[in-house]
Order: sequence, then structure tokens, then C-alpha cells
Amino acid sequence: MIQHEGRCDDGTDDPCPICRGEELDPDFLAMIEAAAAQPGRVMTGEEAIEWVRSL
Repeated sequence: MIQHEGRCDDGTDDPCPICRGEELDPDFLAMIEAAAAQPGRVMTGEEAIEWVRSL
């Protein structure tokens, strides 16, 4: 798993599962990959963060 170098922006001071190097839920990863494969408008990074938070 590629870490995102501690760049968490989730409103807390705690590291996220990616920063901690934890394995992410395979169902969650499959959902993200399926969404990324859909044609359509490209989201900005900020829009993507908001989308993930809304799940």
C-alpha cells in the first residue's frame, strides 16, 4: 500500500489508517475502484475527499 506521506486532512490530529500503514477494507477499495472506472466528470481532490466522507 502506498502511503500518502502523512498528509491527512480529516479534521483531527490523529493519523488515518493509510498513515498508520493499516490494510484498508477490501470492500471499500473495490467501491473506490468501481467509482473510478465510471465515465464522467473528474473530481478535484477536495471533491473526492468530500465524497469519501459522505460514504
